[in-house]
Amino acid sequence: MDALFYWGEGGQYGPYHAQRDGWPNAGEVQRDYREKRRLSATEFAECYSEALQKLGKQNKKGKAGAQGKISGTWILNMEKQNRVPTDIERRRIIAELLDIPPILLGLATLQDVILQPQKEISMQPAGPHILNKLATDLTKYEKNVRVALHIHRTSSAQGLLHDINTELQDLKKLASQAKGNFLSQVRELLLSNNLLATRIMKDAREYALAYMYANDAVQVARSMDDADLIATAYYMRGCAKAEWGRRGTVKQGIFQLEPAKIQEAILDFQKVLALAHKKRGRIHPQLEGFTKLQLSRASGMLKEGERDSRIAQALTMSEEVADVVGADPIDDFYTRALITGTLSGLHMGGYHLGRAETFNAVGLHGKALNELNHVKKLTEGTYGGDETRYQAWFDVLMAESLVGLKDYSEATERARSALLIFHNIHSLRNIASIKDIYSRIAASSYGPSADVKELGAMLKEWYKDEG
Repeated sequence: MDALFYWGEGGQYGPYHAQRDGWPNAGEVQRDYREKRRLSATEFAECYSEALQKLGKQNKKGKAGAQGKISGTWILNMEKQNRVPTDIERRRIIAELLDIPPILLGLATLQDVILQPQKEISMQPAGPHILNKLATDLTKYEKNVRVALHIHRTSSAQGLLHDINTELQDLKKLASQAKGNFLSQVRELLLSNNLLATRIMKDAREYALAYMYANDAVQVARSMDDADLIATAYYMRGCAKAEWGRRGTVKQGIFQLEPAKIQEAILDFQKVLALAHKKRGRIHPQLEGFTKLQLSRASGMLKEGERDSRIAQALTMSEEVADVVGADPIDDFYTRALITGTLSGLHMGGYHLGRAETFNAVGLHGKALNELNHVKKLTEGTYGGDETRYQAWFDVLMAESLVGLKDYSEATERARSALLIFHNIHSLRNIASIKDIYSRIAASSYGPSADVKELGAMLKEWYKDEG
């Protein structure tokens, strides 16, 4: 396949293939700018026909310059087959109608014409002798992120962090020299790599580093002025801070809540919802739904007593999410991760799992168990069999709910099942959750039981040096 190039100073235009004459593929240029103007082929055909008719009336010889029928199909074929007219006047019309920089169609600017006058108007594209093109291949960077995301989704990508950091440095260097479209693509890759690193560091329980990468993602997204991406970055930063506040500090094996960090996470989630309200239709509904689930859980963690009004508010907010389950699905998981902040999207399984986390956070463990039983019954619209960490996380949530209901035997079995999976993928974040569950069971009247001792022995053997 022919290479794609970014064109102009710093790669400000493109990417487009190169024609035989060395200029950007004019058909691709026209289609790109037509789509940027949100014009259908038929709409552009009408505009172009009207402009040509005016051109004919202004002909020096006074001829009407009758034109054949220009249809949307004719426009599409022109773009696909790169049959954009070589006539300078027609090219100028196309450039003016679509706001195409003249240089992309090989047209001389007014300054070029003044400095290099010609006796006759050439029937071939004219312009500067050189239009710079960048051969930097960005596809490898996206491919690497895709591979790493798939590995993280099914097992562990912690071994790839060094490569991710190397690519982040490469992309930062490119960004410092890039402009226009090329800069936008580089920034998107910077964002996706930072979000990927955030996920990996959370999984390794390196919460300070996870927050650092997430914060870098926010800065990159804000420089892009893209509401969807800004919202995703805030969401991921909020998740990193919430995780840090919920599971970052451990005392005698049991998590110690840090309310200040939870409150900071809440502020990020509120920023996402504020953007969703302000930019209605520009924030993906599934991202809004996930944000409400995270916000409801975070708010529930800060409850003070069983009658705290935050409990009712959290439950109401999580219930609202049902309206956006499966809304505007995105098939491509790389795009899904960028736009919704998640790898799986908001399906019914994710909704019930999120609700279960909120119920556990506010102490309603029976209701959490009901939500998890809904997940068990789903045959579609839930996590796939290859999504290893989600399958094990289900067992962790079951164990947390069962501990709250004092069903310690089943809770121990669920914790053991999850441990075997998370040990295999070395997910320290989730191992810590299992240690928390074990410590609470061990402190109960069921603590002396053989299965509890076995679980404790497994944790001690595998993670005796881990905090």
